[in-house]
Amino acid sequence: MFKKTIICVSLSFLMSGVSNAQEPMSADEVKELFTNKTFNIHNRMKDRRLQGYDDEDGNHFVFIPWKDKVKKRKWWVEGNKHCTSHPKRGDSCKDMISVGGGKYHGITDGEHTHTLSEFREGRDFDR
Repeated sequence: MFKKTIICVSLSFLMSGVSNAQEPMSADEVKELFTNKTFNIHNRMKDRRLQGYDDEDGNHFVFIPWKDKVKKRKWWVEGNKHCTSHPKRGDSCKDMISVGGGKYHGITDGEHTHTLSEFREGRDFDR
């Protein structure tokens, strides 16, 4: 009986931690995380690594290393989602979920599409 109790308590604890970790960030948390910050982007669908910077005026800059270019787009918060424009694919909005260790998952329509990490103050790419 003692072993069953320990297992049940352990499973409840693990499940509660998982559900708390999977809650999307609030609009204020998203604004605080992105505004005037540079961050690394891993596009999981294409397995590509980029850098982004979101300024306080709603400009979203993406550094594309294989082209050695920076593309300027727009960013905003809609509800509690981080949204960006794309000239070919249109607007994209993602729930942002903190997964610990300074990493965040971007969830689009229930699918983990991007991992964002290493957020730092200011824009640290010049291109």
